Amino acid sequence: MKSLPFGKRKKEEQKNFNFQVEGVIPLEHGMGVLVVGQITEGVIRQGDRAVCVSGAGESFLCAIEGIGYVDHQTKERHHSKEARADGSSTSGYYALMVPGRHKTDFRAGDRLVPIGSVPLEEPVGGMPRHCKGFLFCIKDIFSIEGVGTVVVGTVLNGSVGIGDEVSFGHAPGETVFTCKIKAIDGKVSEDGAIAPMERATEAPCRYGYSLTVDEPESRRFRVGEYLFIL
Repeated sequence: MKSLPFGKRKKEEQKNFNFQVEGVIPLEHGMGVLVVGQITEGVIRQGDRAVCVSGAGESFLCAIEGIGYVDHQTKERHHSKEARADGSSTSGYYALMVPGRHKTDFRAGDRLVPIGSVPLEEPVGGMPRHCKGFLFCIKDIFSIEGVGTVVVGTVLNGSVGIGDEVSFGHAPGETVFTCKIKAIDGKVSEDGAIAPMERATEAPCRYGYSLTVDEPESRRFRVGEYLFIL
């Protein structure tokens, strides 16, 4: 019973969020963009969906797959599960990772607001599903003869272990085929130090992972697409 007020409060916070876009940074290999700006009201959480409203009044859907910020005191970069208007170390400034969009989709002055708060010109059903189990965005691909395919990238949510079955898809939740994890290597430092791991998670390898899978045809994978467990 105690969880009911907390759940209600989270829903109210999300209903009222407002994010003011100030700049856009394209990501490599067509992975999407970083939308940089200030959240002036409420809370946006990793995995949320939002509507971008342009200055001309046009609107489209966005999936928030990652959140980052720079601590204004230490100047260090951090990853976060949420963007908060009352964040004491950020003054409300964040970078939101939005897959499947281009730099030209956003302009300074655009706003990100909750679904249902403004008229929408794209169907909600067209958005990818949020993967609570595991979500991995592919940045590079290569094959090892007699072993399988190695996909390099970043864990956006959840975790995966050796022997787990994962799905590959053009968008989270849209399975094209499945494969199994044979080995995991984590990039444990920014200078490139690599170490074998039992599991790939959002931490501690913030610099990325290499996942060896049992799919021999590396050409079946695509940079900027996903491995996931729903």
